[in-house]
Amino acid sequence: MTDNANIALKAGTSKLPAYTENARLRFATGTLLYLAQGLAQGLFFVAIPSWLAVNGQPVGAIGSFIAAISLPWSLKFFIGAVVDRYAFLPMGRRRAWLVGAQACLIISLIAFAIRSPLPSELATIIIFGAVLSAMTAVQDVALDAMIIDLTPKNELGKINAFMLGGKSVGMAGGAALVGYFLEYQSFPIAMIATACLFSIPAFAAILIRERPGEKLFPWNEGQTSVQSRDAKPDAWWPVLRETFRVLLRRDPLLIIGLCVFYGVHQGIIEATLPAFAAQEMQWGETRYSSLAGIGYLISSAGLLLVGGWVTDKIGPATLGYWTSGIVAGVIAIFIFVALASTTDLFFSSWYLFYTLIVFGFYLCMVTLGMRVCEEHVAATSYALMMGSMALGMMLGAGSAGLLDQIGGYAALLTAAIVTILLSAAMGLGLSPATGGPVRAPGLVSEPPPR
Repeated sequence: MTDNANIALKAGTSKLPAYTENARLRFATGTLLYLAQGLAQGLFFVAIPSWLAVNGQPVGAIGSFIAAISLPWSLKFFIGAVVDRYAFLPMGRRRAWLVGAQACLIISLIAFAIRSPLPSELATIIIFGAVLSAMTAVQDVALDAMIIDLTPKNELGKINAFMLGGKSVGMAGGAALVGYFLEYQSFPIAMIATACLFSIPAFAAILIRERPGEKLFPWNEGQTSVQSRDAKPDAWWPVLRETFRVLLRRDPLLIIGLCVFYGVHQGIIEATLPAFAAQEMQWGETRYSSLAGIGYLISSAGLLLVGGWVTDKIGPATLGYWTSGIVAGVIAIFIFVALASTTDLFFSSWYLFYTLIVFGFYLCMVTLGMRVCEEHVAATSYALMMGSMALGMMLGAGSAGLLDQIGGYAALLTAAIVTILLSAAMGLGLSPATGGPVRAPGLVSEPPPR
Protein backbone atom coordinates (compact mmCIF):
# COMPACT_ATOMS: atom_id res chain seq x y z
CA MET A 1 0.00 0.00 0.00
CA THR A 2 1.33 3.47 -0.88
CA ASP A 3 2.26 6.10 1.69
CA ASN A 4 -0.61 8.31 0.52
CA ALA A 5 -3.08 5.48 0.93
CA ASN A 6 -1.78 4.78 4.44
CA ILE A 7 -2.20 8.43 5.39
CA ALA A 8 -5.75 8.47 4.04
CA LEU A 9 -6.64 5.42 6.10
CA LYS A 10 -5.06 6.84 9.25
CA ALA A 11 -7.01 10.04 8.84
CA GLY A 12 -10.22 8.05 9.06
CA THR A 13 -12.05 10.54 6.88
CA SER A 14 -14.05 10.67 3.68
CA LYS A 15 -13.68 7.74 1.29
CA LEU A 16 -14.26 10.06 -1.65
CA PRO A 17 -11.35 10.22 -4.10
CA ALA A 18 -9.33 13.41 -4.33
CA TYR A 19 -10.12 16.10 -6.89
CA THR A 20 -7.23 15.06 -9.14
CA GLU A 21 -8.29 11.42 -9.23
CA ASN A 22 -11.75 11.53 -10.79
CA ALA A 23 -13.20 13.65 -13.64
CA ARG A 24 -16.79 13.23 -12.44
CA LEU A 25 -15.78 14.41 -8.99
CA ARG A 26 -14.11 17.47 -10.56
CA PHE A 27 -17.32 18.35 -12.40
CA ALA A 28 -19.45 17.77 -9.30
CA THR A 29 -17.18 19.80 -7.02
CA GLY A 30 -16.97 22.73 -9.41
CA THR A 31 -20.73 22.68 -9.93
CA LEU A 32 -21.55 22.65 -6.20
CA LEU A 33 -19.10 25.40 -5.27
CA TYR A 34 -20.30 27.62 -8.09
CA LEU A 35 -23.84 26.90 -6.93
CA ALA A 36 -22.89 28.43 -3.58
CA GLN A 37 -21.32 31.42 -5.29
CA GLY A 38 -24.43 31.87 -7.42
CA LEU A 39 -26.63 32.02 -4.34
CA ALA A 40 -24.67 35.00 -3.05
CA GLN A 41 -24.68 36.75 -6.43
CA GLY A 42 -28.41 36.20 -6.85
CA LEU A 43 -28.76 38.13 -3.60
CA PHE A 44 -26.39 40.94 -4.68
CA PHE A 45 -27.31 41.49 -8.29
CA VAL A 46 -31.01 40.60 -8.43
CA ALA A 47 -32.84 40.39 -5.10
CA ILE A 48 -31.47 43.48 -3.34
CA PRO A 49 -31.47 45.75 -6.46
CA SER A 50 -35.09 44.74 -7.11
CA TRP A 51 -35.94 45.36 -3.43
CA LEU A 52 -34.38 48.82 -3.64
CA ALA A 53 -36.24 49.63 -6.88
CA VAL A 54 -39.62 48.53 -5.54
CA ASN A 55 -39.06 50.67 -2.44
CA GLY A 56 -38.54 53.81 -4.49
CA GLN A 57 -34.77 54.01 -4.95
CA PRO A 58 -33.80 55.52 -8.35
CA VAL A 59 -31.58 54.02 -11.06
CA GLY A 60 -28.60 56.03 -9.81
CA ALA A 61 -28.90 54.63 -6.28
CA ILE A 62 -29.20 51.08 -7.57
CA GLY A 63 -26.19 51.70 -9.80
CA SER A 64 -24.22 52.94 -6.77
CA PHE A 65 -25.00 49.71 -4.90
CA ILE A 66 -23.96 47.55 -7.85
CA ALA A 67 -20.77 49.58 -8.30
CA ALA A 68 -19.92 49.12 -4.60
CA ILE A 69 -20.44 45.35 -4.61
CA SER A 70 -18.39 45.13 -7.82
CA LEU A 71 -15.42 46.85 -6.14
CA PRO A 72 -14.00 43.72 -4.40
CA TRP A 73 -14.18 41.86 -7.70
CA SER A 74 -12.15 44.59 -9.39
CA LEU A 75 -9.48 44.02 -6.71
CA LYS A 76 -9.24 40.30 -7.41
CA PHE A 77 -5.65 40.76 -8.59
CA PHE A 78 -4.59 41.59 -5.02
CA ILE A 79 -6.71 38.77 -3.61
CA GLY A 80 -5.17 36.40 -6.12
CA ALA A 81 -1.64 37.46 -5.21
CA VAL A 82 -2.32 36.68 -1.54
CA VAL A 83 -3.90 33.31 -2.43
CA ASP A 84 -0.89 32.41 -4.60
CA ARG A 85 1.65 33.58 -2.03
CA TYR A 86 0.17 32.06 1.14
CA ALA A 87 -1.31 28.61 1.66
CA PHE A 88 -1.75 25.95 4.32
CA LEU A 89 -0.12 23.34 2.12
CA PRO A 90 -1.10 20.22 4.13
CA MET A 91 -4.70 20.97 3.04
CA GLY A 92 -3.67 21.82 -0.53
CA ARG A 93 -2.79 25.15 -2.15
CA ARG A 94 -6.35 26.52 -2.31
CA ARG A 95 -8.78 24.55 -0.15
CA ALA A 96 -8.08 26.33 3.15
CA TRP A 97 -8.94 29.65 1.46
CA LEU A 98 -12.20 28.16 0.20
CA VAL A 99 -13.29 26.89 3.59
CA GLY A 100 -12.33 30.12 5.35
CA ALA A 101 -14.14 32.35 2.85
CA GLN A 102 -17.31 30.29 3.10
CA ALA A 103 -17.31 30.49 6.90
CA CYS A 104 -16.82 34.28 6.81
CA LEU A 105 -19.61 34.70 4.28
CA ILE A 106 -22.11 32.82 6.44
CA ILE A 107 -21.12 34.89 9.50
CA SER A 108 -21.48 38.12 7.48
CA LEU A 109 -24.97 37.15 6.30
CA ILE A 110 -26.03 36.54 9.90
CA ALA A 111 -24.64 39.97 10.90
CA PHE A 112 -26.54 41.57 7.99
CA ALA A 113 -29.73 39.91 9.26
CA ILE A 114 -29.17 41.23 12.79
CA ARG A 115 -28.60 44.82 11.57
CA SER A 116 -31.60 44.61 9.16
CA PRO A 117 -31.33 48.03 7.41
CA LEU A 118 -34.27 49.82 5.77
CA PRO A 119 -34.21 50.39 1.97
CA SER A 120 -33.49 54.07 2.61
CA GLU A 121 -30.31 53.24 4.57
CA LEU A 122 -28.29 52.97 1.38
CA ALA A 123 -24.89 53.56 2.99
CA THR A 124 -25.39 50.66 5.43
CA ILE A 125 -26.63 48.38 2.67
CA ILE A 126 -23.62 49.28 0.53
CA ILE A 127 -21.17 48.53 3.35
CA PHE A 128 -22.67 45.13 4.11
CA GLY A 129 -22.97 44.36 0.40
CA ALA A 130 -19.30 45.18 -0.17
CA VAL A 131 -18.22 42.94 2.73
CA LEU A 132 -20.34 40.02 1.51
CA SER A 133 -19.10 40.55 -2.02
CA ALA A 134 -15.49 40.55 -0.80
CA MET A 135 -15.96 37.15 0.87
CA THR A 136 -17.51 35.77 -2.30
CA ALA A 137 -14.62 37.17 -4.34
CA VAL A 138 -12.08 35.36 -2.15
CA GLN A 139 -13.95 32.11 -2.62
CA ASP A 140 -14.15 32.70 -6.36
CA VAL A 141 -10.42 33.41 -6.69
CA ALA A 142 -9.42 30.33 -4.70
CA LEU A 143 -11.84 28.07 -6.57
CA ASP A 144 -10.83 29.29 -10.02
CA ALA A 145 -7.17 28.84 -9.13
CA MET A 146 -7.84 25.29 -7.93
CA ILE A 147 -9.66 24.52 -11.18
CA ILE A 148 -6.75 25.83 -13.27
CA ASP A 149 -4.20 24.03 -11.07
CA LEU A 150 -5.80 20.60 -11.11
CA THR A 151 -8.02 20.28 -14.20
CA PRO A 152 -6.62 18.98 -17.52
CA LYS A 153 -6.71 21.69 -20.19
CA ASN A 154 -8.92 19.60 -22.49
CA GLU A 155 -11.64 19.55 -19.77
CA LEU A 156 -11.82 23.32 -19.26
CA GLY A 157 -14.70 24.04 -21.64
CA LYS A 158 -16.83 21.27 -20.16
CA ILE A 159 -16.05 22.03 -16.52
CA ASN A 160 -16.74 25.74 -17.06
CA ALA A 161 -20.13 24.80 -18.50
CA PHE A 162 -20.88 22.68 -15.42
CA MET A 163 -19.69 25.39 -13.05
CA LEU A 164 -21.68 28.12 -14.75
CA GLY A 165 -24.67 25.78 -14.80
CA GLY A 166 -24.34 25.40 -11.04
CA LYS A 167 -23.90 29.15 -10.68
CA SER A 168 -27.08 29.71 -12.71
CA VAL A 169 -29.06 27.40 -10.43
CA GLY A 170 -27.62 29.17 -7.40
CA MET A 171 -28.49 32.59 -8.77
CA ALA A 172 -31.99 31.31 -9.51
CA GLY A 173 -32.39 30.19 -5.90
CA GLY A 174 -30.80 33.32 -4.51
CA ALA A 175 -32.90 35.60 -6.71
CA ALA A 176 -36.28 33.88 -6.41
CA LEU A 177 -36.24 32.68 -2.79
CA VAL A 178 -34.59 35.75 -1.32
CA GLY A 179 -36.90 37.98 -3.36
CA TYR A 180 -39.88 36.09 -1.94
CA PHE A 181 -38.65 36.42 1.65
CA LEU A 182 -37.93 40.13 1.18
CA GLU A 183 -41.45 40.82 -0.06
CA TYR A 184 -43.53 38.47 2.07
CA GLN A 185 -41.45 37.83 5.20
CA SER A 186 -38.69 40.15 6.42
CA PHE A 187 -35.13 41.21 5.68
CA PRO A 188 -33.59 39.15 8.52
CA ILE A 189 -35.38 36.00 7.40
CA ALA A 190 -34.16 36.59 3.82
CA MET A 191 -30.52 36.84 4.99
CA ILE A 192 -30.75 33.81 7.29
CA ALA A 193 -32.34 31.79 4.48
CA THR A 194 -29.46 32.77 2.19
CA ALA A 195 -26.92 31.66 4.81
CA CYS A 196 -28.66 28.29 5.18
CA LEU A 197 -28.83 27.75 1.44
CA PHE A 198 -25.19 28.69 1.05
CA SER A 199 -23.97 26.28 3.71
CA ILE A 200 -25.29 23.19 1.90
CA PRO A 201 -23.08 23.19 -1.24
CA ALA A 202 -20.22 24.68 0.79
CA PHE A 203 -19.65 21.21 2.26
CA ALA A 204 -18.06 20.22 -1.07
CA ALA A 205 -14.92 22.14 -0.09
CA ILE A 206 -14.91 20.54 3.34
CA LEU A 207 -15.27 16.92 2.24
CA ILE A 208 -12.97 16.65 -0.79
CA ARG A 209 -9.17 16.91 -0.84
CA GLU A 210 -7.23 18.46 -3.70
CA ARG A 211 -4.70 15.58 -3.94
CA PRO A 212 -4.47 12.16 -2.25
CA GLY A 213 -2.84 12.09 1.17
CA GLU A 214 -3.53 15.70 2.12
CA LYS A 215 -5.23 16.72 5.34
CA LEU A 216 -9.00 17.03 5.28
CA PHE A 217 -8.85 19.33 8.35
CA PRO A 218 -5.86 20.88 10.14
CA TRP A 219 -6.16 18.34 12.97
CA ASN A 220 -6.23 15.26 10.67
CA GLU A 221 -3.17 13.28 9.67
CA GLY A 222 -1.83 14.02 6.21
CA GLN A 223 1.05 15.57 4.35
CA THR A 224 1.86 18.24 1.80
CA SER A 225 1.94 16.93 -1.76
CA VAL A 226 5.14 17.34 -3.75
CA GLN A 227 3.24 19.19 -6.50
CA SER A 228 1.81 21.77 -4.10
CA ARG A 229 5.15 22.34 -2.39
CA ASP A 230 7.00 22.80 -5.69
CA ALA A 231 4.35 25.13 -7.18
CA LYS A 232 4.02 27.55 -4.26
CA PRO A 233 6.15 30.73 -4.56
CA ASP A 234 8.26 31.53 -1.51
CA ALA A 235 8.30 35.32 -1.97
CA TRP A 236 6.22 38.14 -3.42
CA TRP A 237 8.55 39.03 -6.28
CA PRO A 238 8.23 35.67 -8.11
CA VAL A 239 4.42 35.92 -7.90
CA LEU A 240 4.36 39.40 -9.44
CA ARG A 241 7.11 38.69 -11.98
CA GLU A 242 5.50 35.52 -13.28
CA THR A 243 2.02 37.06 -13.31
CA PHE A 244 3.10 39.96 -15.48
CA ARG A 245 5.13 37.64 -17.69
CA VAL A 246 1.95 35.64 -18.31
CA LEU A 247 -0.32 38.64 -18.78
CA LEU A 248 1.87 40.96 -20.84
CA ARG A 249 1.30 38.96 -23.99
CA ARG A 250 -1.12 39.69 -26.78
CA ASP A 251 -3.78 37.09 -26.02
CA PRO A 252 -4.12 37.83 -22.26
CA LEU A 253 -4.20 41.59 -22.93
CA LEU A 254 -6.99 41.13 -25.48
CA ILE A 255 -8.93 38.97 -23.03
CA ILE A 256 -8.56 41.68 -20.36
CA GLY A 257 -10.06 44.18 -22.81
CA LEU A 258 -12.86 41.72 -23.57
CA CYS A 259 -13.60 41.38 -19.85
CA VAL A 260 -13.68 45.14 -19.27
CA PHE A 261 -16.21 45.83 -22.03
CA TYR A 262 -18.36 42.87 -21.02
CA GLY A 263 -18.32 44.14 -17.44
CA VAL A 264 -19.50 47.60 -18.54
CA HIS A 265 -22.33 45.91 -20.44
CA GLN A 266 -23.40 43.90 -17.42
CA GLY A 267 -23.14 46.84 -15.04
CA ILE A 268 -25.54 48.84 -17.21
CA ILE A 269 -27.96 45.94 -17.59
CA GLU A 270 -27.98 45.04 -13.88
CA ALA A 271 -28.89 48.63 -12.99
CA THR A 272 -31.44 49.09 -15.79
CA LEU A 273 -33.67 46.02 -15.86
CA PRO A 274 -34.78 45.94 -12.19
CA ALA A 275 -35.65 49.64 -12.41
CA PHE A 276 -37.58 49.15 -15.67
CA ALA A 277 -39.56 46.22 -14.23
CA ALA A 278 -40.40 48.04 -10.99
CA GLN A 279 -41.00 51.57 -12.26
CA GLU A 280 -42.35 51.07 -15.77
CA MET A 281 -44.19 47.76 -15.38
CA GLN A 282 -45.09 48.08 -11.68
CA TRP A 283 -43.64 44.68 -10.78
CA GLY A 284 -42.79 43.75 -7.18
CA GLU A 285 -39.43 42.30 -6.22
CA THR A 286 -40.79 38.75 -6.10
CA ARG A 287 -42.01 38.88 -9.68
CA TYR A 288 -38.77 40.19 -11.14
CA SER A 289 -36.61 37.95 -8.93
CA SER A 290 -38.68 34.92 -9.93
CA LEU A 291 -38.27 35.79 -13.61
CA ALA A 292 -34.51 36.11 -13.09
CA GLY A 293 -34.50 32.75 -11.34
CA ILE A 294 -36.28 31.07 -14.24
CA GLY A 295 -33.81 32.69 -16.62
CA TYR A 296 -30.87 31.31 -14.66
CA LEU A 297 -32.40 27.82 -14.64
CA ILE A 298 -32.94 27.88 -18.41
CA SER A 299 -29.37 29.13 -18.86
CA SER A 300 -28.14 26.35 -16.58
CA ALA A 301 -29.87 23.72 -18.70
CA GLY A 302 -28.42 25.18 -21.89
CA LEU A 303 -24.90 25.33 -20.46
CA LEU A 304 -25.03 21.78 -19.10
CA LEU A 305 -26.60 20.22 -22.20
CA VAL A 306 -24.69 21.91 -25.02
CA GLY A 307 -22.62 24.85 -23.69
CA GLY A 308 -19.40 23.03 -22.88
CA TRP A 309 -19.56 20.80 -25.96
CA VAL A 310 -20.14 23.73 -28.33
CA THR A 311 -17.40 25.81 -26.70
CA ASP A 312 -14.82 23.05 -27.12
CA LYS A 313 -16.08 22.07 -30.58
CA ILE A 314 -16.09 25.42 -32.41
CA GLY A 315 -13.89 27.42 -30.04
CA PRO A 316 -14.81 30.07 -27.47
CA ALA A 317 -13.91 32.99 -29.75
CA THR A 318 -16.27 31.89 -32.54
CA LEU A 319 -19.09 31.23 -30.11
CA GLY A 320 -18.45 34.65 -28.59
CA TYR A 321 -18.94 36.38 -31.95
CA TRP A 322 -22.29 34.67 -32.49
CA THR A 323 -23.65 35.24 -28.99
CA SER A 324 -22.60 38.91 -28.88
CA GLY A 325 -24.33 39.59 -32.19
CA ILE A 326 -27.52 37.95 -30.99
CA VAL A 327 -27.41 39.88 -27.70
CA ALA A 328 -27.02 43.17 -29.57
CA GLY A 329 -29.97 42.33 -31.82
CA VAL A 330 -32.16 41.30 -28.88
CA ILE A 331 -31.48 44.55 -27.03
CA ALA A 332 -32.20 46.56 -30.20
CA ILE A 333 -35.59 44.85 -30.43
CA PHE A 334 -36.28 45.85 -26.84
CA ILE A 335 -35.47 49.49 -27.59
CA PHE A 336 -37.83 49.68 -30.56
CA VAL A 337 -40.64 47.55 -29.11
CA ALA A 338 -40.68 47.50 -25.32
CA LEU A 339 -39.84 51.15 -24.71
CA ALA A 340 -42.82 52.21 -26.83
CA SER A 341 -45.32 49.71 -25.48
CA THR A 342 -44.77 46.35 -23.84
CA THR A 343 -46.63 43.57 -22.10
CA ASP A 344 -45.69 41.24 -19.29
CA LEU A 345 -45.46 38.36 -21.77
CA PHE A 346 -43.11 40.21 -24.11
CA PHE A 347 -40.82 41.42 -21.31
CA SER A 348 -40.67 37.98 -19.70
CA SER A 349 -39.96 36.20 -22.99
CA TRP A 350 -37.35 38.77 -23.97
CA TYR A 351 -35.60 38.55 -20.61
CA LEU A 352 -35.40 34.75 -20.67
CA PHE A 353 -33.91 34.67 -24.17
CA TYR A 354 -31.44 37.46 -23.39
CA THR A 355 -30.25 35.69 -20.22
CA LEU A 356 -29.68 32.41 -22.07
CA ILE A 357 -27.58 34.02 -24.80
CA VAL A 358 -25.54 36.32 -22.57
CA PHE A 359 -24.59 33.36 -20.37
CA GLY A 360 -23.22 31.71 -23.50
CA PHE A 361 -21.00 34.74 -24.05
CA TYR A 362 -19.86 34.63 -20.43
CA LEU A 363 -18.91 30.95 -20.81
CA CYS A 364 -16.71 31.89 -23.77
CA MET A 365 -15.00 34.61 -21.75
CA VAL A 366 -14.11 32.49 -18.71
CA THR A 367 -12.88 29.63 -20.90
CA LEU A 368 -10.58 31.99 -22.79
CA GLY A 369 -9.25 33.35 -19.50
CA MET A 370 -8.44 29.91 -18.11
CA ARG A 371 -6.74 28.83 -21.33
CA VAL A 372 -4.03 31.48 -21.11
CA CYS A 373 -3.23 31.11 -17.38
CA GLU A 374 -0.34 29.11 -15.94
CA GLU A 375 -0.79 26.96 -12.87
CA HIS A 376 1.87 28.40 -10.56
CA VAL A 377 0.32 31.90 -10.65
CA ALA A 378 -3.22 30.87 -11.58
CA ALA A 379 -4.93 32.77 -8.78
CA THR A 380 -3.20 36.07 -9.52
CA SER A 381 -3.32 36.03 -13.32
CA TYR A 382 -6.88 34.74 -13.68
CA ALA A 383 -8.09 36.99 -10.89
CA LEU A 384 -6.66 40.04 -12.67
CA MET A 385 -8.50 39.10 -15.87
CA MET A 386 -11.80 38.49 -14.12
CA GLY A 387 -11.21 41.49 -11.86
CA SER A 388 -11.06 43.62 -14.99
CA MET A 389 -14.63 42.50 -15.69
CA ALA A 390 -15.65 43.73 -12.22
CA LEU A 391 -13.91 47.03 -12.93
CA GLY A 392 -16.03 47.27 -16.06
CA MET A 393 -19.15 46.52 -14.02
CA MET A 394 -18.28 49.37 -11.68
CA LEU A 395 -17.86 51.72 -14.62
CA GLY A 396 -21.10 50.55 -16.24
CA ALA A 397 -23.17 50.68 -13.07
CA GLY A 398 -21.61 53.97 -12.03
CA SER A 399 -22.47 55.54 -15.39
CA ALA A 400 -26.11 54.39 -15.23
CA GLY A 401 -27.32 57.55 -13.52
CA LEU A 402 -25.63 59.80 -16.11
CA LEU A 403 -26.90 57.75 -19.05
CA ASP A 404 -30.39 57.84 -17.55
CA GLN A 405 -30.23 61.64 -17.38
CA ILE A 406 -28.95 61.88 -20.97
CA GLY A 407 -31.51 59.67 -22.68
CA GLY A 408 -33.35 57.42 -20.24
CA TYR A 409 -33.70 53.71 -20.99
CA ALA A 410 -32.88 54.21 -24.68
CA ALA A 411 -29.44 55.62 -23.84
CA LEU A 412 -28.79 52.91 -21.25
CA LEU A 413 -29.65 50.06 -23.60
CA THR A 414 -27.81 51.59 -26.58
CA ALA A 415 -24.67 51.74 -24.42
CA ALA A 416 -25.23 48.06 -23.55
CA ILE A 417 -25.29 47.18 -27.28
CA VAL A 418 -22.09 49.10 -28.03
CA THR A 419 -20.15 47.56 -25.14
CA ILE A 420 -21.08 43.92 -25.87
CA LEU A 421 -19.97 44.39 -29.49
CA LEU A 422 -16.70 46.00 -28.39
CA SER A 423 -16.14 43.07 -26.05
CA ALA A 424 -16.55 40.55 -28.85
CA ALA A 425 -14.27 42.62 -31.11
CA MET A 426 -11.38 41.94 -28.70
CA GLY A 427 -11.52 38.30 -29.74
CA LEU A 428 -10.62 39.09 -33.35
CA GLY A 429 -6.92 39.27 -32.53
CA LEU A 430 -6.69 36.05 -30.50
CA SER A 431 -4.43 33.24 -31.68
CA PRO A 432 -6.09 30.00 -32.88
CA ALA A 433 -4.55 28.12 -29.92
CA THR A 434 -6.44 30.36 -27.51
CA GLY A 435 -9.71 31.07 -29.32
CA GLY A 436 -10.06 27.96 -31.45
CA PRO A 437 -11.46 24.46 -30.85
CA VAL A 438 -10.08 22.42 -27.96
CA ARG A 439 -6.72 20.76 -28.46
CA ALA A 440 -6.34 17.02 -28.55
CA PRO A 441 -5.59 15.52 -25.10
CA GLY A 442 -2.05 14.68 -26.20
CA LEU A 443 -1.28 18.35 -26.75
CA VAL A 444 -2.45 19.79 -23.46
CA SER A 445 1.05 20.06 -22.09
CA GLU A 446 2.22 22.42 -24.85
CA PRO A 447 3.45 25.87 -23.78
CA PRO A 448 0.65 28.42 -23.32
CA PRO A 449 -0.28 30.58 -26.32
CA ARG A 450 1.20 34.02 -26.73
